[in-house]
Amino acid sequence: TTLKDNIRVVVLNACFSKPQAAAITEGVDCAVGMNKAIGDDAAIAFAAAFYQAIGFGRSVKVAFESGKAALMLAGIPEEKTPELLCRKGVDPATLVLVQPSIAPGNPK
Repeated sequence: TTLKDNIRVVVLNACFSKPQAAAITEGVDCAVGMNKAIGDDAAIAFAAAFYQAIGFGRSVKVAFESGKAALMLAGIPEEKTPELLCRKGVDPATLVLVQPSIAPGNPK
């Protein structure tokens, strides 16, 4: 709650972290938690794809789906382990954390 005005999304990329993620959404817009144990390879693949999508200006919802897709593409059958939880009234499809930059001479 101390930093809730500055934090929009929390990713708990650890086993059985869904209850903590749910509690976090009382003060933060969105949180990702794991509903069961998650393997190291799965956690790494999910996080890499999630953060890459966030960095490219995608919404939290798209980033979450990208993380799950990365697991499927890597043949890691844990795409149902991560769960995206949001505070009431928050739409993760419209929550964008990074505005994509437009290079000179390259209109969006």
